Parts: sequence; structure tokens; C-alpha cells
Amino acid sequence: MPIFEYVCKTCGKTFEKLQLAGREETVTCTACGQEKVEKKVSAPFLPASVGKPANEDRSACCAKAPGNSGCPTGSCGM
Repeated sequence: MPIFEYVCKTCGKTFEKLQLAGREETVTCTACGQEKVEKKVSAPFLPASVGKPANEDRSACCAKAPGNSGCPTGSCGM
């Protein structure tokens, strides 16, 4: 969902606004109604697994193996 964070230059309130692609809307402050708002730069949320190959961390698989005596042949591809 494209949710953007804004700060009002008139009253200083910070608020979020859902903006759908292709719909250019005038953003107004939710507290005072003024149009003098500035879009804040927010860091996107990315899970820790983003950008890693699915089979990169084999230790998690091996730790869950029955008996926990290492990786049984074929269970993790090792």
C-alpha cells in the first residue's frame, strides 16, 4: 500500500495519507486543514530475508532436523 507520511508546515502535525497510483489528490493537514504540507522521506520496511537466496542459511534447517545431529542427507540439500 502506498502510504506516505507528511508534516504540516502550518501547525507541525505529522500524519499519514494513502495515495493510490494515478490519483493525484491535494493533501491537506488532518488537524488544521491547510495545504502547506511536506512529504517526509520514510525508510521502507524490508524483512531481513529480502535479498537473500532461499537456501542461503542452512543452519536453521539443520537445527530443526530430528535428533539435531547435523543435516540428514537430502533434508537441506547438503
